[in-house]
Amino acid sequence: MANKEMNSSTVCTAQEQVWSQLNQISSSKKLGSAYLFSGPPGCGKEGIGIQFAKLLNCELEGKDICGSCPSCIRMEKLQHEKLKLLFPLPALKKNQNTEAGALDIKDIDIVNEAIKQKAKDPFFKMKIPRATRIPIQSIRDLRKSLYLKSNNTGRKVVLVFDAHLLCVGQGEAANAFLKLLEEPPHNTTIILITDHVELLLPTIISRCQRIGFPKLDDVFIEDWFKSKMVRPEDIPLLIGLSRGNFYSAQFFIRQSLEQLITLIEDLIKSMNQDDPGKWRKFIQDYSKMAKQDSEKFSLHFMLLKIWYQSANRFQKNMKYPFYNTPLRKGIERCVKKYSSADFPAIVFELEDTVGAIAKNLYMPLVLVNLLLSTKKHLSS
Repeated sequence: MANKEMNSSTVCTAQEQVWSQLNQISSSKKLGSAYLFSGPPGCGKEGIGIQFAKLLNCELEGKDICGSCPSCIRMEKLQHEKLKLLFPLPALKKNQNTEAGALDIKDIDIVNEAIKQKAKDPFFKMKIPRATRIPIQSIRDLRKSLYLKSNNTGRKVVLVFDAHLLCVGQGEAANAFLKLLEEPPHNTTIILITDHVELLLPTIISRCQRIGFPKLDDVFIEDWFKSKMVRPEDIPLLIGLSRGNFYSAQFFIRQSLEQLITLIEDLIKSMNQDDPGKWRKFIQDYSKMAKQDSEKFSLHFMLLKIWYQSANRFQKNMKYPFYNTPLRKGIERCVKKYSSADFPAIVFELEDTVGAIAKNLYMPLVLVNLLLSTKKHLSS
């Protein structure tokens, strides 16, 4: 993989066992009408979904993808007539000429560019600005296209990225989609892809065959860092921060490691030290961040989670990801100072704090409770 960008076949190598399972499903000729791909973020679920669609429509009909037939070439560009993509979109604007809503021109350009990027890089995460849900209009348009007559070659494949966002709000899109699953169109396979299977309606889950994805292997992540000419001494820290999430790996490789280390150490000091001044600033800063930049808030709290999980592993004499990194001394110091600390309990508190944003809770109070609980669990 040295000096090469990610391509469509790389994702199959990264998830070799899952890809082998899907190959067997394809060869058996007993395809289901709906599958649910679930697993941690950045593990290649979406890329595998694209590859599976390509396999089901490859004109050579072998046990693997030829990559050179007209069908494979069109699928590679995500411009295949048998492929339908559903993903979160901004609120649709009402069109005076029709009852249906529509995207404005700027959003259409952004969506088209995102699809191009996805075609180039199977690990690319499509994030459309102001897109918080999969609109019901997308489901209505999908139903119309799926029930149209088409030639019998190949198989229609629907990929639903961030499928849990069908269920946002009153769940109109989810209910409309459920009807589609209950009356699946002929010669069609629907694949729901999500990091948060628990947010899907149980009735949707029950109508899908589930395919579970593990996180990416550290060796795969390490090889990718090496291919990007990352300094060998920096790789252990980057692997530890990425934790098998390729989105994280792509993000962290663009950051200053010195600044990341300083950020983590400052966050830990704010959490662990009984300093009213630091606590006050922590509460003010992160209450504001939760409202203005929830993604950045989640990133910072993910760093905290990784640090405390590493402290827990060190406490139990287990291998941990920061063993050969500049963060090791701080972890060892903390464990010696708080020898009976309940680090897993702190991790759960951090997860609840991030979840409080979606519940629209009063963040200053949530953060006060987090700091008080952290102090209690350190002294357990």
